[in-house]
Amino acid sequence: MHVTGIVVEYNPMHNGHLYHVEQSRKTTGADAVVAVMSGHFLQRGEPALVNKWARAKMALHQGVDLVLELPAAYATQSATLFAFGSVAVLDSLGIVDSLCFGSESGDIDSLQALSTIIVEEPPLLQSFIQEELQKGQSYPRATGVALTRYLELDPQFDSTAIGQPNNMLGLEYLTALRKLNSSIQPHTIQRIVAGYNEENITHAKIASATAIRKATMQSGLDATETLLPEYSYKLLQEEFREGRGPVNWECFKQPLFTLLHRATPAELAGYVGVDEGLESRLLEASLRTETVHDLISAVKTKRYTWTKIQRALTAILLGLTREAQAGLHLEQGPDYIRVLGFTDQGRKLLRAASEKARRPILTKLPREKSPMLELDIRASRIYAGGYSRTQPGAALWDISKPVLMV
Repeated sequence: MHVTGIVVEYNPMHNGHLYHVEQSRKTTGADAVVAVMSGHFLQRGEPALVNKWARAKMALHQGVDLVLELPAAYATQSATLFAFGSVAVLDSLGIVDSLCFGSESGDIDSLQALSTIIVEEPPLLQSFIQEELQKGQSYPRATGVALTRYLELDPQFDSTAIGQPNNMLGLEYLTALRKLNSSIQPHTIQRIVAGYNEENITHAKIASATAIRKATMQSGLDATETLLPEYSYKLLQEEFREGRGPVNWECFKQPLFTLLHRATPAELAGYVGVDEGLESRLLEASLRTETVHDLISAVKTKRYTWTKIQRALTAILLGLTREAQAGLHLEQGPDYIRVLGFTDQGRKLLRAASEKARRPILTKLPREKSPMLELDIRASRIYAGGYSRTQPGAALWDISKPVLMV
């Protein structure tokens, strides 16, 4: 059986995502699709609109056969760690033979060529990186600028490609495959109509998840009905009706501001992502703002981007310190494969994986939990505190909830 993997967040699952699943099957000739999905907190450092179980259910009803969770330790990080963790989950399952991701380019050969340059770092590129570092740039920023300079000297490359978010994430997937020496074969499909960060709805059927969330918060869920598969729309209606959404940063305003107000600068600086003086700006802004949105707006500068601040706030909320993260050994990949749900076809995949997987496959929580798994559980308990109505047992959701079978 040919199995293709995809990396998703489904925040929420929309028509563009449905197209991705369908085209992934078609492009790779896959018999089954495995999705690695972020849990309750996402790559740009924000809480998901609805919980991971609802989003997994959307996936299973709309073409995905098996949904695995990307641990929070990777899901809330930079593109490099996010991609590495995702690819490592698929690779360690032992049955995935292809990976299909969306990109602005749609050309896997050109992305592979770019990936080779990034991994091998020719001498000229190294010198450009050093020049940018000497200007005071952060390493990721210096690398990006240096790579653009390098590609501008070679007419065979489109230097604008590396400034496009899906292309950049795709390059991280390709780099992760190399690091893992994985046999998984990469494929890409071109992203259609809406850009990744596009905030406005410009098409009747396709919009970015960002635009859909914005419209939902401003005008209500009905404003997005034509942009969502019918099942996604009805499931969101149900989740909102039961008080389990829409979840956003303001749902965590009280605990977040409490943590900021009681912390010293040194304590804040110990959290992942709180660096370069960000702790002082957070403390100062927390004393004169009343919403998380206003807090981020007050802290934001060219150096401190919106995403960087959100990721730092997520680390503070989840209690993820640099010391704790060092103990997770992220460079080794996730130490388990956690199943969120599966279809009948997915059940067959799990049987096959049980003989080939290089990490324990979890369909229920073990008695002895690794620090990485403890972080996932803590993230779920904190997320449940953001529901608009008290949910009986919500704080124990990860313990009491069985995997989904569709």
